[in-house]
Amino acid sequence: MNSYISPQRSLLSLISSLLALQLLLANQSLAAVNPDAAVKTENKKTDIHSQALTIFKEYLQIDTSNPPGNEKLGADYLAKVLKENGIEASVYETAPGRACVYARLKGTGKRKGVVLLNHIDVVPAHAPDWKFPPFSGTEQDGEIWGRGAIDMKGMGIIELMSMIAIKRSGKQLDRDLVFLGTPDEEVGGAHGAAWFVKNKGDLIKDCEYLINEGFIIDAYSDGKAKYWGVDVAEKNILWLGLTAKGLAGHASMPQENSANNRMVRALARLADNPPPFTLLPEVKHFYESIAHTEPAQLGALYRNIEKSTSADKATASKLKEDKLKSSMLANTVSLTVMKAGYKTNVIPAESYCELDCRLLPGVDHKAFIKQIREILQDDSIEVSVIQWEKAEPSPFESAFVKAVKKVNAIESKDGKTPVVPVIVPWFTDSHWFREVGLKAYGFAPVEIDAEHLATMHGKDERLPITSFNKGIDRLTLILQELAQLD
Repeated sequence: MNSYISPQRSLLSLISSLLALQLLLANQSLAAVNPDAAVKTENKKTDIHSQALTIFKEYLQIDTSNPPGNEKLGADYLAKVLKENGIEASVYETAPGRACVYARLKGTGKRKGVVLLNHIDVVPAHAPDWKFPPFSGTEQDGEIWGRGAIDMKGMGIIELMSMIAIKRSGKQLDRDLVFLGTPDEEVGGAHGAAWFVKNKGDLIKDCEYLINEGFIIDAYSDGKAKYWGVDVAEKNILWLGLTAKGLAGHASMPQENSANNRMVRALARLADNPPPFTLLPEVKHFYESIAHTEPAQLGALYRNIEKSTSADKATASKLKEDKLKSSMLANTVSLTVMKAGYKTNVIPAESYCELDCRLLPGVDHKAFIKQIREILQDDSIEVSVIQWEKAEPSPFESAFVKAVKKVNAIESKDGKTPVVPVIVPWFTDSHWFREVGLKAYGFAPVEIDAEHLATMHGKDERLPITSFNKGIDRLTLILQELAQLD
């Protein structure tokens, strides 16, 4: 990358800064001269927040557990809210009882559009485990409780209300805004995002960016932000099936090389030889940027992450204590399924297992399978591919990330709450859209601490109202900034 900055660019930058300062001072003067203007702005925010809270609660009350889904109920509800607020919406049925909702707020067309993606389905909830019924949308102690509050009905309403807030402002952006709610994300998206890209892809062919779930504003236990994490990539999914075959026999006469014995020995070698650390540039940036948010010892390891990832086993174990962060440092292999035998006194003729492998961006899955075979040290064990999904990364240097950084800078005046790239170990619907050329980012602009994050897919899922309201305001500003950037 060329780092030379011309005198002309420096002058332009200075002029831009002076204009921004003038605008800030003018706004402050206007508020001083006309305090009613500031009051009206706050009243508009309050109105949006009040309406959003009602919609959020009602949306959570619609049971869209997947399976079976029934997401059309949610799609119809979202379409109704959009239409009541003057935005035309269409509902497309993808399967019986399942549907997408699509709406567009037209801009000037000077720049390509932005898709606000969210999924309508939620994972099932076991009601007896919950403090409040999971589909009640209960408000308690300044929080909204319900399945999907975090994943991801809360984000869906934040996107919806940001679009409505921009429409109410009366200002036409230079980018169209597309609201897209899809079904079936929790089990892969075949009846949701995949269906939409295949059957209605023309509706978003003029779009450049996509905002989706993926990461959040990581927060301390008191709710204060540590850093804003922007998901620029998801690890590639590689699911493998391993099969060992041998002779069946009576268990009273052991076989040293039975299918089970060979499989167990091979899996032990795999468990004892996990993939080594591989430090990608984005991950190096992430660790070094958040080092100051961690306790001294851990912060020192993060600050020198390049050295730490090549240190001794004790250091590696320390890094691996945080499973989410350390998942960005290596390809991973998890043994998830084991099947063998049907009777205690019979040695089975076949032993089978499945591995869930998550590969970092840029890793050749065929080369990785070859490495797995070498670690197993048993050519008689068959290795088959169950599923392979490649997810290309989106650039961290982009207009969207610049917009996020601008809004972050307004809040984090001391610069101690950085915006950092994140590679998440799970999958979302983003990959369907990256495959057709959109720059997709996973970013929920809400503070969520470890305690609340643990409720996602668990019991007592809930979202603080203050975080929810801030999320609407932040996303609205981000979209307004993005509309002005190339």
